[in-house]
Amino acid sequence: MITNHTKYLVFVLFSIINTVTVLAADNGSIQDIDATINSSFNSVYENPDDAITLGNSIYDNNNYTQKTRVKALMLVSLAYTSKRDYQQALEYIEKANSLSKTINEPTLQIEIMFRMGTIYQQLKIYDKSLEYIEKTEHLTSLYPKHDPVRKFLANSYAVKGFIYKENLNCDIALDYFNKSIAEFLSISNNSYYTNLSIVFYNMGNCNTLQANYNEAKINFNKAITYGKDADAASLIAFAQKGLAEVYMLEGDYNMATTLLHDGLKRSSKVGDLILNLGLYKGLYETYLALNQWDDYQKYFDLFLKTQQKIKESERNSISDSLDQIHLNQTEQIETLESQLVYYIQWIISGVTLFLLIVFFLLKRNKKTINTLQKRVKNLQDIKFNASTTS
Repeated sequence: MITNHTKYLVFVLFSIINTVTVLAADNGSIQDIDATINSSFNSVYENPDDAITLGNSIYDNNNYTQKTRVKALMLVSLAYTSKRDYQQALEYIEKANSLSKTINEPTLQIEIMFRMGTIYQQLKIYDKSLEYIEKTEHLTSLYPKHDPVRKFLANSYAVKGFIYKENLNCDIALDYFNKSIAEFLSISNNSYYTNLSIVFYNMGNCNTLQANYNEAKINFNKAITYGKDADAASLIAFAQKGLAEVYMLEGDYNMATTLLHDGLKRSSKVGDLILNLGLYKGLYETYLALNQWDDYQKYFDLFLKTQQKIKESERNSISDSLDQIHLNQTEQIETLESQLVYYIQWIISGVTLFLLIVFFLLKRNKKTINTLQKRVKNLQDIKFNASTTS
């Protein structure tokens, strides 16, 4: 389950870089747009389809600036990331990358590089992910004022940590997690508590894998503290689940159940199926170890039901993606057909014009030839008459 949790938390980390623009009306100012994004950024995760519709409609409107249209594409990409449709997310962030090259916005380019690296990380194409993360770090080093882009550097270190953790190389992962934390702590801004909670949670997971339980407890507790500072119930619950796992491994099942039940209470406000699945799993395993069969059966059943809901949700997402692909293909075919008809009409018109020109040229040439033939005949007649007279 660690990998699934990491994928979820990567999305959360991906989402909380508050630079994606949710767009306002045509006559709205840049300040209005920025205010809108700050107030509605989190709705991308809850209503990705609305974000996709909005982002596409703004991108298609040439009245907006190129910068706004780039951010619209980034919004759509983020929405597809929330749907775990990483191929579509990658397609839109690549469009944003291409369009961003027409404007001089270094911070926007840095963010796009970071997002591309994160999407490739989700696709488990780690070499490509690291390539874009390296580009992110390179661009941040060129930025004249380091503070505005320090968050991207901190996040890039975190993503590197995720990659190495997923490849079970926790020693290197922990090194990057520590670099990420150092960067976040150097930013004089308390808006990165959520990021810190996520990084400490992943450090705790690495410590657990290495059987370094004391360090794991310290890092999970830090994750809980920063989660509380950020008022992020899901992050607190994830950290409590991780901490409960450590106590289970140490044989302290009562402490584990206390933490898991508290985490479950917090998660009820969130409605996150992946989080609930992990908590139910921890509870049924703990009650199994305690030989409390009724409680074991209760949470095992809840685990199975939640697992089924996740599968249904994933199937629906795949179905939606297939429908969208079919729609896109249909639109492409219709566009090609209309273009083909257009080209055929031009070809027919061109051929008809060519034939008409040839016809008139032939007709004119025939007339000219007839005139010349008459002149030749007249000359021959005159010559003949002259010869007979003489």
